[in-house]
Amino acid sequence: QGVRRQAVSLPVGSGKTVIFSNLIKRVEPPTAEATKTLVLAHREELLAQAARQIQRASPDLVVEIDQGLRVANPAADVIVASVPTLGRMQSDRLGRYDARRFKLIVIDEAHHAAAESYNRVIRHFEEAGSVLVWGCSATLYRHDGLGLGGVFDRIVYQKNFIDMIRDGYLSRMKVVTVCTSTKLDRVRAYSGDFSLKALSSAVNNETRNLAIVKAYQTLAQGKRKSTLVFAVDIAHAQKLCSIFNHYGVRAKTIVSSTSLGDRETAIQEFRAASLPVLVNCGILTEGTDIPNIDCVMMARPTRSLGLFQQMIGRGMRLFPSKEDCLVVDLVDSFSSAAGGRITVPTLLGLDPELVLKETDILDGSAVNQLVEQHNQSLSGIEGQQPHDTDKQPQGVLDKLNSELLDILPESLGSLESMGFVAKTHLNPLNFFDLSKNLKHPTTQLIDELDKVSSGNHNLRKLSIFSWVSLTPTRYTMHTRVATYEVIKSEADGLWHGHLRKEMRGIKTKKGKETDSFYSVDTKLKMTAETLEHAIHAMDSLIRSKCGSRFEIKTFMWNAPWRKQPPTPSQIKLLKRHGIDVYRGKQGAGKERELQKKPASEVGAPAIVEVECEEKKRTSVSDMWITRGIATNIISRMRSGSIKWWRDAAKAQERVDAKREKAADLKKLAAWDIKREGSTGLEVIS
Repeated sequence: QGVRRQAVSLPVGSGKTVIFSNLIKRVEPPTAEATKTLVLAHREELLAQAARQIQRASPDLVVEIDQGLRVANPAADVIVASVPTLGRMQSDRLGRYDARRFKLIVIDEAHHAAAESYNRVIRHFEEAGSVLVWGCSATLYRHDGLGLGGVFDRIVYQKNFIDMIRDGYLSRMKVVTVCTSTKLDRVRAYSGDFSLKALSSAVNNETRNLAIVKAYQTLAQGKRKSTLVFAVDIAHAQKLCSIFNHYGVRAKTIVSSTSLGDRETAIQEFRAASLPVLVNCGILTEGTDIPNIDCVMMARPTRSLGLFQQMIGRGMRLFPSKEDCLVVDLVDSFSSAAGGRITVPTLLGLDPELVLKETDILDGSAVNQLVEQHNQSLSGIEGQQPHDTDKQPQGVLDKLNSELLDILPESLGSLESMGFVAKTHLNPLNFFDLSKNLKHPTTQLIDELDKVSSGNHNLRKLSIFSWVSLTPTRYTMHTRVATYEVIKSEADGLWHGHLRKEMRGIKTKKGKETDSFYSVDTKLKMTAETLEHAIHAMDSLIRSKCGSRFEIKTFMWNAPWRKQPPTPSQIKLLKRHGIDVYRGKQGAGKERELQKKPASEVGAPAIVEVECEEKKRTSVSDMWITRGIATNIISRMRSGSIKWWRDAAKAQERVDAKREKAADLKKLAAWDIKREGSTGLEVIS
């Protein structure tokens, strides 16, 4: 069909290396001289594994590895090459290969292929020949959000891991949920996953580590032969390993600092089932062929779907003496409002809070029974079904407000009405009402206001930059030279990236030429299935366009300037829209002199000079708005958010009216039943 850049998506453990090893001879040469194949991988283990499998599938082919000090002979039939060696800038290794002699480029772990080093190699071979590019991966999206649309034209085949298990290509999987008391709510996330340093600080504690070892002793010791444990970082891996050994469980650690000899020894012992527990961090997540793994302990929380699939996939390979793989899913306390935590239930499309009890994921009746029990526990009454929101009139503002209310009581307890706060924060039209309800604007409260004034309180967990929500399907981020947007399309349901620049030029209007500014909107070649992946992709673009680290820090949501008081021009613009920056009654619009107080006494923004009509005067921390909050509000107002909120407010009013009418009818019906009952009793008596 003419597709020259093809991608195949298959789950971890499904034999992707075996597939492309047998594919090499099946690809017809486009010319008589184009008979060679190039296999690209990014790690030493993957190179050796690919070379062995290709040699096993085609013993008559000459296979050589090109990596570091190992220089391949260009005359070989198949070159298995390291991307860092071949694709680095100013590398002379790439020029040794005649592009006209190659028919096929195979990219192992193709989700890495958006990197420039891969593109550099592909361009070299495509410029001189008609080579076929074929990539395979379990996760055809990147953790940093960079799209693969520029590398592959089409996903020509895909199969999910449930289907592969059902068809007998992967091992069956049982899952046990182990809940811990460790809290992850305050662990920040960058580039699609938790910050490793902050995550390690949260989870590497004695209580949780001991719970992991006790879970192994209860669930796997004496029952499972080979248990692979995923830790957060080196310190966490070493601590877990020491506790395992302390309690009589023989365990070893593999981390980046482990010597090659010790690493090979540990893996050989583990593969031979003489080592019951192997703890690692970031080493055995990709390209690991140890089929005897029959237990995986997920001691490393993640928000990355791809990484989660890679980790549990280590135990999914078939092995003669293995009936199934036990996945011990460590689930820490994490606010549902924060979103983004990946667990086995979320992988199956179920409630992330669902507790699995050594459940076979293919046993539909067992899963359904657990779901029913979980729903009943949420209702709080035995046999009662949880509240079904679909049966009640539900407006878009209802959904947004309920999501925000999940995080408000603890962080914004000084406010009088939580429902009022939710509507005020989310809706820029009503934001000015907040000044009348704030009594004591503490530093923590101001920080929360900055967070939710963006329109989506989860944005800080998705990005380091100061994105704001214009509508639930449109998000924007302003820099000095451009505006970046992600917009969800109604046509395909995907998020698309846009770049808008303000240009200056001559425009003709009514026969007159004027020097004016105008906007140029460019649709980028970026699509994503989720808002999280879309924002990560745009963040990567923003970083590449920024000239320095200082400039990057300027646009971050925690930039120091955002905590300063608003500028005089911001105060003037906000006041024009009815938003007063002063708290309490003085925020109603009347001017009055404020006594000078130390900022430390009230914990709000520092002193600022405000331009008044008569004179310049000094005001203090009675302001409840910071420069960051003002920037969020103004950005949303100027970018078209107002119309959407007005329409949403009208729609919400209609929903509220229907709800009130339904409630009145219910009361009337109840009154009629009561009246009829009382009449009947009188007749009987």
